[in-house]
Parts: sequence; structure tokens; C-alpha cells
Amino acid sequence: MEPKIRSLSIERFRALRRLKIEGLGRVNLITGKNNTGKSSVLEALRILASDASPAVIYNILSFREENAGEGDESARPLDSEGLFPLSTLFNGFPEFSPKLEPIVIASKGRQRSMELSLQAGWFSEERASDGSRMIVSQQRDLFGESDAVPALVITAAGISRMLPLDVFRGNRSSYSYRSRLLRSGLTDEPRLPCEFVSAYGGERTLTLGRLWDKVALSDREKDVVDALRIIDAKIMAVSMVGGEGPSQSRTAIVRSTNLPRPVPLRSFGDGLNRLFGIILALVNAKDGLLLIDEFENGMHYSVQADAWRAIFRLATRLDIQVVATSHSWDAIEAFQKAASETPEEGVLIRLSRKGEDIIPTLFREEELAIATRDRIEVR
Repeated sequence: MEPKIRSLSIERFRALRRLKIEGLGRVNLITGKNNTGKSSVLEALRILASDASPAVIYNILSFREENAGEGDESARPLDSEGLFPLSTLFNGFPEFSPKLEPIVIASKGRQRSMELSLQAGWFSEERASDGSRMIVSQQRDLFGESDAVPALVITAAGISRMLPLDVFRGNRSSYSYRSRLLRSGLTDEPRLPCEFVSAYGGERTLTLGRLWDKVALSDREKDVVDALRIIDAKIMAVSMVGGEGPSQSRTAIVRSTNLPRPVPLRSFGDGLNRLFGIILALVNAKDGLLLIDEFENGMHYSVQADAWRAIFRLATRLDIQVVATSHSWDAIEAFQKAASETPEEGVLIRLSRKGEDIIPTLFREEELAIATRDRIEVR
């Protein structure tokens, strides 16, 4: 079956001036040296799948500590040099101006073709004849005298919407009423279901609790437990407890045959917790995408092949496309072993820098088998 995304193109996003990857498979592993854009590819996919959700963009900025001025109500959306909170997303860290070239992210495959752009714009609010507020797009110079508000213009499927830059500086006092006006008629439903597992594994308990509640008491709960047995065969069951009050945290607990009572999952070590986060995200990504940054973090090399096997199996059954990144030779070898045992296609993509450009090289299963057998460097 053709993957949901067979080809992906990214223009002017972070270090990726122009990147095109063709021939993606069901399960994909991206490798490459530092600063070759591995994590940026995952971020671009998150933005595309979510239709440039403000929450997703804000999460990306927060994770990289790029949302300077968060919580500062006096922070301006543009500084004196025209830089803005989203400058780090645009290639070359440009200033905010009418000449700013847009970020463009597009895909083709079994999923309907998707494309969106993000660029600079301004808007003002005016009163309609009936007294209601309406949004009017404005054309202006960067520091021209005007009441126009700087915004991110998001265009997809021929429809544009605007988000004021205040949103991404934590300055929400002037945004509360605009948000309803700017997003009227829009939903928060993503274009494509998409779950993301960060490089550091410690996904917030709040996030894990939300994911667990969606699969509790279903067949997918058994899939999570079976995956945890890859690391500890004595595990019988897992659950989330707590969270009855608005400020109460949630805790994952595990029942094991060699323990007299359930104990926190955290007490089982980093590897089991990392796998729990990955598999829980995977079973929640049904009919969509799973993105994993630095797959191998926390997991011993001896369990990685079985972890990949579980990912291939569940991705096939739940119709999920997986894109992961890694620096590890152990993860690549384990990936190759699992890929060779399944009819679904596993593809390794190596990103390398050539001048200012990032170049992708794809290794399909036969080529990857040769590379791992002969220890050819593909990281």
C-alpha cells in the first residue's frame, strides 16, 4: 500500500533552503550529522499535518526556547531591528517585511496532496455596518505609521488566515477576542492525525495521560503492554492513576509478576519509560503519522530490534506512517533487521550538508542491508 506521504518538499524552513525527499516508505529513519536538519524535517511534518496549528508552532518554539518574551505583557511582536518570534523558523533568521519569502511545506502520496505556506502580513480590525468586527488585510512598510498588526499569514488549499504575532510572545491580553474572529469557521482538527515523541523521552505526564485515556480498556491497551514486555517480560498490566483535581498530576503504574503491588513506571528505568512513550504515541496515531526524535535515547541496543519490530507490526495494522531520527549505528542495524522481516517498506534517509544546501540520500532495504553488513557509514 502506498504511504500516506510518498514525497515531501520543504522550502526556507530553518536550515532547509530547499529539501525534497521522494520515495518515503511505511517506516522511515532519518540519519545525518548534527545541524543537517533531521529534527527540522519532523517539525515541518508537524506543522503540515496540523495545518499550522498555533498550538503546534508554539510548542515547537517553546521546546527550543525560541519564544523569547513569554509571559512579558510589554514585549513587542517586533523588535527595533524588525526581528520577530518566528524568525528562527525562517531560513536565514530574516526580519519581518513584505519581502520575506514564505516557508512552503508540501507532500504527495496516498493521503491527498497537502501544501501550506507561512509568510509575513498585517491586518487591522474594523467595524462592519452592523457593528460587528471584521478583519481587513493591510499592506504597509515595516515601520510605517499605521494601526496594522503584524501577523503570520497561513495559506492552505487557497484559503488564508492570519495569526497575530502577539500569540507567540505570550502576550495574550490583546489576543483573546481576536482569536475567535481570526479563526471563525475553522476547526482545530488536524489535516492528518499526528503524534510526536521528543528526543528526551520525558513527555509530560499530562500528555501521556491524554494518550492513555484514548486507548484504556481497548485492544490497543494490550499492544502497549506487549511492547513493554520487550524490556521486562514480567509486566502484566499498566495504568494511569491520579488527576482527579485540576492541579493533580498523573502517574503511570505497572503491575509485575515479581512485585507484591503496582509500582510507578518511572522506577523501571529510562528504557521502559522511553518505549512506553513511543508505543503509546504510536497506537494513538492510527491512520496518521508518528514522529520520533532520536529513537534510541534511553534504550539499550539489545532491545532496539524488537522495538522496531513492534513499530513495523503496529504501523502496518493501524495504517500509520512513521518517521524517526537517530545518530546511532545500533539503531540503524536494529532498523535494518526489523525492515528485512516485513513486507512493508523501511527506508533510511541520510541528510548531508553541501554548502548551504541539505542533500538527502535514500537507502532502501537491499541497499541498507549491504551498508550494515559492510559497515558503510550512513549516519
